[in-house]
Amino acid sequence: MNIDALIAYVTSTPLTWIIITISAYKIGVLIYEKNGKHALLQPIVIAYIIMLPILIVAQIPYKQYFESVSILHFFLGPATVALALPLYKNLKLIQAYFFPILITLFAGGVFTILSALGILWLFDASKITMLSMTTKSVTAPITLITAQDIGAIPSLAMGFVVITGLLGALFGTFVFKLLNIKHDAAKGFALGLISHAVGTARAFEISENAAAFAALAMGLVGVFIAVLLPIVIGLL
Repeated sequence: MNIDALIAYVTSTPLTWIIITISAYKIGVLIYEKNGKHALLQPIVIAYIIMLPILIVAQIPYKQYFESVSILHFFLGPATVALALPLYKNLKLIQAYFFPILITLFAGGVFTILSALGILWLFDASKITMLSMTTKSVTAPITLITAQDIGAIPSLAMGFVVITGLLGALFGTFVFKLLNIKHDAAKGFALGLISHAVGTARAFEISENAAAFAALAMGLVGVFIAVLLPIVIGLL
């Protein structure tokens, strides 16, 4: 009984899950670097592979786990703001591409939503599932707020965000090679626009220019969707 009580106490303590989560990600980083930073071995992918069995075996509900690591989610905000540094360093370059950026932001932002909704509609998905998918290309802090505003399920919306980020990080480089895209600014903006923070992290490995444009795209598409999406859905 004492052992069972000890296990129950340890698994219900937020610090336990914070340590396990950070350790899983650190293991992911080590594996990623040891294997020459292979695209299929992204640290966040390894971390999920480690965390999922642990949560299943420990029978920890998602809500409990999410609340336990809430402090990590809190720091996502400051981390996102810190991306302003590469933006500032590349301000002149960004100004030079001002109009292409606006056009790409609008076209890409609208297409990423409509394409996802179209696929879900073909598979006869429920309205709330479709709403939860609309924020898939927005970074986590903005997703949580926007999902609540539009009547989506925050946990489901976060799931779509994670999957989108992983797909972008895993296959972004392959797509760039397939389409012969060599401009770092284009690579970075595409990664930030579609795959938010995970894509931006991948862009940092390409170059500082790619990181700057990824951070810019992530911030702009976040504002674009957070402001306009609730208005559009409200009108519908």
